[in-house]
Amino acid sequence: MVGITSFRQLIGFTVACLMVISGVMILIGTMMPAFIPTNRLRITFGVILVLFGVFRFTSVYFAERRSKKTQSILEDDSWKGSSTSTD
Repeated sequence: MVGITSFRQLIGFTVACLMVISGVMILIGTMMPAFIPTNRLRITFGVILVLFGVFRFTSVYFAERRSKKTQSILEDDSWKGSSTSTD
């Protein structure tokens, strides 16, 4: 499951979920903005919102994983005692 570790990550997941929900509501027709005159445009707008929400969710998720991996590499001290000397 997704573990939320920062406020930035919470905002990212919230925005992603809201975008997916809005896209689905536009697709099924319960929320239809006034500037969408045709069904084709409504479907296009809904699909784009859903896809962008999924993209946002995955980018927030993998950014946190990448940050943790980078942090663990930076904190690795295994190299400190392994110097070789040429006498």
